Amino acid sequence: MSLPYELTASQAAHAMRERRLTSEQLVRSCLDRIAAQEPLVQAWAAIDAERAMATARAFDAQPARGPLHGVPIGVKDVIATGDLPTQYNSPIYRGHQPPRDASVVARARRAGLVVIGKTATQEFATRGRASPTRNPWSPGHTPGGSSSGSAAAVAALMVPLAISTQTAGSIIRPASYCGVVGFKPTFDAIDTAGMKPIVPSFDTLGVHARSMGDAALALQALSDWTGMEEFSHGPPASLRISVCRAPFWAHAETATRNVLDLVARRLGGAGAQLRDTILPQAFNELGAAHDTISDYEARQSLAYEWDHCRAGLSPGLRAKLARGAMIAGPAYRRACRIVDECRAAGEELFHDCDCLLTPSAPGLAPPFSDTELGSSVFSKLWTTLGMPSVNVPVPAAGPLPIGVQIVARPGCDTLALQVAGHVGRIVHAP
Repeated sequence: MSLPYELTASQAAHAMRERRLTSEQLVRSCLDRIAAQEPLVQAWAAIDAERAMATARAFDAQPARGPLHGVPIGVKDVIATGDLPTQYNSPIYRGHQPPRDASVVARARRAGLVVIGKTATQEFATRGRASPTRNPWSPGHTPGGSSSGSAAAVAALMVPLAISTQTAGSIIRPASYCGVVGFKPTFDAIDTAGMKPIVPSFDTLGVHARSMGDAALALQALSDWTGMEEFSHGPPASLRISVCRAPFWAHAETATRNVLDLVARRLGGAGAQLRDTILPQAFNELGAAHDTISDYEARQSLAYEWDHCRAGLSPGLRAKLARGAMIAGPAYRRACRIVDECRAAGEELFHDCDCLLTPSAPGLAPPFSDTELGSSVFSKLWTTLGMPSVNVPVPAAGPLPIGVQIVARPGCDTLALQVAGHVGRIVHAP
């Protein structure tokens, strides 16, 4: 029999509905797991065990607020919580206590989720000071970033769910490195009010989870998404998948090339219609446009910290903000036009396919570093286009996990989750 902390969110919620498990028992089990694993993994920026246990007991005495009632969740430490410090991995905000919850946290609590603590993050969820978090599969390797703690906490079975953010690759890349589901919804699907803005044009809230069903339930709890019933029906019977290797295939390491080819073969063998796709020429400028917008908007978002607390910023972040200060308005507006044009052209990618299959990361998790958390080259493009994307963990040949990414057109979050679930079942089949 599984210990409570080993259960997925869906399994735990089902056990609680059948009164075989209480939220108090589940939260206690997760806290014990955290106590055992945290000295090695270092996934948490703050935990309030007493408050979490009190919340769990209170929820046990109440009617269920939703399908995830009583399930514990972690919250990335760039998202405001009214009862836990929110410090952004910055000495500038050490001990900072917001007066109220961010919108997404308030929704989580209204849905009956138990906030256990704040997960570790890279400085302000952007280039800068890395979190101390280690990869649970191999502590000598990075878990990726910037949602380091969220992915690692879920992978280490500390919590079944965690709220994360992505501005380039901060959900998908750590999910691939840590072997968990990472779901970045359509841009603006989840309200970002109360999240520290860095690049408002791209900042997106999402989740790390242990199953596709858990990710779907989390989206239902945290947003106005109403596709749960459709999700349960599975993907289209005649699935059309475009395999997208360009324009960054040169960055793909052997492990990534092999796993993408394996998944494509498995899908073809299961009856999916596969074809290779070539991105429009205009997309070649999209990476540079993203970087221009990212540096420019980060400089605006962190203007107070730059002007008044610059010594508290890491050298890497100071360099990013200095680049942003050098970008003139016309260059920023040109980058925005490129993004707008590519978003319009992006619709054509799905003219004769349901979803794209593409790498999640260039390769396996790199060795642990205080500054380098891996490249976002295979996820930044889709974040820039506002498209929903899902990391699907693939059984690894070695000690480190790896994943592939499913991408759908904006607004088709249900389809992205359906297809990702289908891919997961195929690649895990004997």
